[in-house]
Amino acid sequence: MVTIYNGVDNNVVYELTPGKKVWMGATDVEKEGTWKWVTGESFSHTAWNSGEPDNSYSNDEGRENYLIQHEGGGWNDVPGNSMYGFVCEFEPVNVKFNANGGSISTTSKTVAYSNTYGELPTPIRTGHTFNGWYTAASGGSKVTSSTTVTTASNHTLYAHWTAVATPTPKPTATPTATPTATPTVKPTATPTPTPAPTATPLPAFEGTIVFDERDVKYKGTTPYVIANGSAHTPRFTVYDTDGNLVNPANYIFAYRENTNAGTGYVIVTFTAQYSGSTREWFKIYLPATTETTIENVSDGIKLTWEPVEGAAGYVVYRRAWSSTTDGWTTFERWNNTTGTTYIDGADANHKVYAGTRYQYGVKAYFARRVDPVSGATIGGNVGDNYNLGEVGPLKTTVRITTRVLNSVTPGSKRLTVKWAKSSVFTGYQLQYATDAAFTKNANAIKISDPKTGEKILTGLKAKTTYYVRVRSYHEFNGVIYYGEWSNVISAKTK
Repeated sequence: MVTIYNGVDNNVVYELTPGKKVWMGATDVEKEGTWKWVTGESFSHTAWNSGEPDNSYSNDEGRENYLIQHEGGGWNDVPGNSMYGFVCEFEPVNVKFNANGGSISTTSKTVAYSNTYGELPTPIRTGHTFNGWYTAASGGSKVTSSTTVTTASNHTLYAHWTAVATPTPKPTATPTATPTATPTVKPTATPTPTPAPTATPLPAFEGTIVFDERDVKYKGTTPYVIANGSAHTPRFTVYDTDGNLVNPANYIFAYRENTNAGTGYVIVTFTAQYSGSTREWFKIYLPATTETTIENVSDGIKLTWEPVEGAAGYVVYRRAWSSTTDGWTTFERWNNTTGTTYIDGADANHKVYAGTRYQYGVKAYFARRVDPVSGATIGGNVGDNYNLGEVGPLKTTVRITTRVLNSVTPGSKRLTVKWAKSSVFTGYQLQYATDAAFTKNANAIKISDPKTGEKILTGLKAKTTYYVRVRSYHEFNGVIYYGEWSNVISAKTK
């Protein structure tokens, strides 16, 4: 039974059954109020009439658990024992033609399940007579233009042939010629040829092709899919200039450039009702980067991300928090790289400032090439081609410069630690342990006064070597950001 995924689908059902109530394929029989399509797909579009659904029949036998489209195109929930018409939908069926030893110009066509096959091509084969199309290479059932399509899946029809026997000529005796008088030839009038009838040409198609939202997403008006290594074949509907549905039996179609990132196409060629062909495009975006990490290092802010299959490089976007407007600035294209690591602030053209909050996103791009369908140059790291990738998860941090640990002076079961202080940040984190990897007897101390540059560690073990390091931290709107650890100094207590 028909399922509805957008307003276009709903209008098509209404135009097919104007002024009538018809069943549609949805129910909330499993859980009251939770409606599902019988196909299991998302119940994302609704067109309920005012006050519906209301489940107004309260007895178990007549509960309103089923969906109809009302006379005006709106929806209502009704009991399952009501008597209405219904609308069924079927996927287009692609029929291939196997000439079975012959030749043929049309190799396939699209038909609709439960409709007739319509006009079928006629193959040719030298020395044979064409007997018709059959469902098997030998045997099978014969199919004609008036045969109803009873197979809902794509299938092949096979040509059947009968060989034409060539007769062996019998020798004949050579007759003796008898001379005859030469007749006088009378001139005859030349007949006037009858002109052949001229077929009325079919009009060129000027309508639209609309992709199904179950198979594509939209950025504004741009349909797109995400590259996954497989060919994309999004379903679509063809409409004429008046918004009427064009019967799929009147055209065949094929997809091109529909696997790799770039622009994919469906090319529709009309076999009836219209002449010529038309095409519609959809974008194929590279997937978003994943597992992006961000950290402060001595040179700046370091981003690292997982590689994206099919990417030739990556674009890094950045924006900063403005203390003037108390908000983010506009994202700008900050840099591009062919690797999967970028350090912002590592060169003179890209600076980061201590205490400033930054946010980053990374987007992949594919190699520059010429689109064989449109002839346009696409890909690379310039212009609108940045749009041919999904931005990965945004990462935020505060630029925190690396502290320098100046000295660690031992005492009796104590250490005096001194470092280069900075009042730009909220405070410091001091860490010490009895091994250089900071895994044994590790402790961390939070120092919230940024003007402090010294700390005495007491209560330590005597005659024990300790390793010490320090880093700054900065708190912003309740979130704590940490800088890179300083150099490590070891000392042995007394």
